[in-house]
Order: sequence, then C-alpha cells, then structure tokens
Amino acid sequence: MSNRASALVRQAARLPAKPAVLFEGQVWTFSDLLLRARAYAAGLAGAGFRRGDKLGLMIATRPEFIALEYAVFLLGGIMVPLNVHYQRHEIEHALAACDVEFLIVDAEHAARLQADVVTACPALRQVFSFGGVPAHLPPAIAREAGALLGDPAQAPAPVELQPDDVPMMLYTSATTGKAKGVMLTIANLESNYDASPKWLHLGEDDVILCALPLYNTFALNQCINAVMSLGATMVLLPRFDALTCMRVIAQYRCTFFPAVPTMLQKVLYHPDVERFDLSSLRGFCVGAAPVPAPLLARLHERIGNNPMVINGYGLTEATAIVATHHVTVDANGQIPRSKSIGRPLDGIRMAILDIDGTPLANDTVGEICVQGACVMKGYYRLPEVTAEAIVDGWLRTGDLGTMDSEGYFTIVDRKKDLIIRGGQNVYPADIEEALYRHTAVAEAAVIAIEDAVLGEVPAAFVSLKPGAAVTPAELLSHCKTELAYFKVPVAVDILVELPKGPTGKILRRELRGYPRGEAAPLTT
Repeated sequence: MSNRASALVRQAARLPAKPAVLFEGQVWTFSDLLLRARAYAAGLAGAGFRRGDKLGLMIATRPEFIALEYAVFLLGGIMVPLNVHYQRHEIEHALAACDVEFLIVDAEHAARLQADVVTACPALRQVFSFGGVPAHLPPAIAREAGALLGDPAQAPAPVELQPDDVPMMLYTSATTGKAKGVMLTIANLESNYDASPKWLHLGEDDVILCALPLYNTFALNQCINAVMSLGATMVLLPRFDALTCMRVIAQYRCTFFPAVPTMLQKVLYHPDVERFDLSSLRGFCVGAAPVPAPLLARLHERIGNNPMVINGYGLTEATAIVATHHVTVDANGQIPRSKSIGRPLDGIRMAILDIDGTPLANDTVGEICVQGACVMKGYYRLPEVTAEAIVDGWLRTGDLGTMDSEGYFTIVDRKKDLIIRGGQNVYPADIEEALYRHTAVAEAAVIAIEDAVLGEVPAAFVSLKPGAAVTPAELLSHCKTELAYFKVPVAVDILVELPKGPTGKILRRELRGYPRGEAAPLTT
C-alpha cells in the first residue's frame, strides 16, 4: 500500500496491545491510535474532506496530533503541520499560501484568527476547534473539534497513492525569511523516513523520548516515524522541561533522545541531575547545531555507558536528515572532526559547488548541495523560487562548507550569515566555537552589525552555565587569544538566555535589537 498510514495499520495488526505513546499518564497502544485515526478519518470524510485536500493542524503536542496526522494519510489528504506559536498574520499567511481547506486548532489558537478569516484565506472551508469555538468566528465554517469523532467502522479504506503524490506540506522555519510550503512526496518520505531507523540503530524495543514540537520535521522523523516504522514506544512530553525529561527517562527507561544542544545543556547541567538514573540512554541524535566538546564530555560523564551520539544535518527541503556524524571524544578530550556534519546517508549525494554549479576541490569553501530521492517536489505555488533552490537536480542548501578527502562535510556558515569585515570574510561559527571553548559559556551566537568604516563587524551574545561568572571584558580577551584580529567581536553581551524558536534554534534576528555589551576597539 502506497500510503503513509500503512505503517500504523501494520503495527496495530502485529502489536495491537503494545504502548505506542505514553503521555502524561495516558497509554495509547497501536490499536488505540489506529482506532482514533479511523474515527477522525470518518469524521473528516463526513465533513467533506477528500483526497488531495489540505488540512492545517495547529494543536498542542499530544497523541491526538498523531491520530489526526494518520487520519489525513488514510484519506489521501495533505497534512500541513503549523507552528503553534504563529500569531494572526503568520497563521493567515500560512493558510492562504498553501490553500488550506480544513483547519484544526486549539481554542487558544483559533482566538488569534480574525473574524473574516475566509476573506484572508479564500480556500478555507471548515475550522474545527478543540476546547470550544471562539464567538468571533463565523458559525458557517467553525465547529467544535469533537464533531470529528466519527464511527471508526465507517472510515473509508486507505487511499492508494502514487510515489509523486504529496501527503505532507511542511513550512520552513521563518528564521531566514518568509516561510514557504515545502511539498514532500510519498517517494521523498519513503526514501528518508524509512531509512532513518537503520542509521539511528533503533529497534522495536527502544523507548524514544520526544520533547520536541510535533509540527517540526525533526520530531516527525526521529520520533513519530521511528515509532510507526519499528513498533517502538514513544514517551511524549507536551513541551520541553529539563526536570520532566530526567524524571521520565528514569521512570520509563528511555533509550533514545533526539534533541538540540540547548536541551542537552539544560538537562546535563541541571542542579538536580544527580538525583536521576539516566543510564538507560544509549543513543542521542542531535540537530540544529554541532555538539560542543565540553557538552559531549559532560554527557559521557553523566550517562556513564558510552552512549552513541549522532550529529544530524538536514533541512526541510530534503525531507529530514541527509548526513550524519558519529561524534566521539578522543583521549585528549577533543572531538575528531568537531565541525563536521559527517557523510551523506545511503542513496543521497552531496557536493560542494560554486555559484555556477561547478564542483570545487577538496577543502575549498563553497555551497553544500544535496541530490537524491529525498529532495522536495518544490515550494507550493512558487515555481521561480523552486527553480532557484533546485538547480540541475541539486538542492542549494544555503550553507557554506567544505568536503575533505574522505568525504566528510563541514559547515563553515550560512551563506546569508557571512560577515564581510573590511573585505575579510568572517564566519560567525568560528567566533561561536571560540566562545564555546570558554568554560563559562553555555550558548553563543554572533551577528553582523553595520559599521561606517568596515561595512560590517561581528557582535557576540552569550549565556552562561549555571553558577558560572565571567565579564564581557574577559570574554573579549579570550577571543583575542583564540581568533585572528579581524574575527574578534566588537562587543560581547551576556544574556540570561538567548532567544530561541520553538525547536530550540537560536533566533539571531532577534538579537539585533539588544543593547551592546563591552566593546573591543576596532582594528582595520
């Protein structure tokens, strides 16, 4: 069956009573999930949802999200997960840009919609709201989401789809510009999602901790898909909280933890970390940023069983993760190839190309490009933008990097983040890595600020580890010993916490309005 719901159907037949999702005291078996998915499918079909219709899903992280996702798959529709932190204009832009016909929201999110939402989103036919329908929404289209629970026995048979059909449309993170709808086909999802458990070394007996928002591709792949593909169990948290993570790891003996470095930082340096037995963890997949050496050392020290740590590199436009690096610490406490994102997964090609698409020599900086069945069909209704992103079959990632003689790729920086200081190329990642080498620094981010003489200069922002103390002047002195003069930031600002998006990615754009810390003298 070419339908993404086939995995759930298979596991419900094979392991009907096995817990698929554990959530705040609730136990959802595979048969429970399939039954609920079929109930939602029956309700949606009764409301007029048909093959190819697009359903926007904007609800808090909970098992119903998964059941609704698979209901859409069963019906041959297109799932459009939406960031629950979107405000009114962001929601309406997303709905209109991808022609969402059906929207399922929590009442708190529905309250952000304007009364005349149909004018802004002409394709929208139905809004279903959990927790009541806000009075300002037009009653002709707004209903309580409880109405979607139909008779599972009346659910239509799973729709047979073709490899080029689109069952999912993901919105890219808006940290680098206006979000775009990424069309992912059956072939895209099968090429990447179904291969993931193999390189993650996951099996049926694994217990996966998911503290990521479910609308994010990292959670869709590393958590939901792994559970469905393998028949594993997922411990699902409504939101990330370090203390809760430690408690459920110890309680449910979680074995695998997909996370971003910030999450690991908060867990491993939590003041109560010694109270919990975390030794069941045998694997981590870390995305969004490299794992700093001090954090990796702390992880090995605290977990104590030499867990596998995989740094994953991926992007929404390539379905999910496309390259991995098994991160280790050597006898000197260093990470070999510390900046590397590793090598491409089976079936994926990667190359370093110049602006004209010409392959570059080893160790030469160019744009990291990806080719393979994982590459998206395109951006929805944006053919020109798609043509700029996919050139001669190569997806231009926007990341600058190099490839060494053994095929290991290393990110230098984002193409858009490059700082040109008086004609010298300055990569923020170099400065951030230097700051991470200071024992007091927990997080670091560098941005460009305008300068009348040099054009652009780097400014740094950091947060500190619990109990650490350091001044901006001391951090500037540290940078001067670690970096060439033109890379030394002109200022360092110490914040309680760096601004982040819901997936834990640092939002550099929000740092531009912060006051500057202690400055270093400019040197041309």
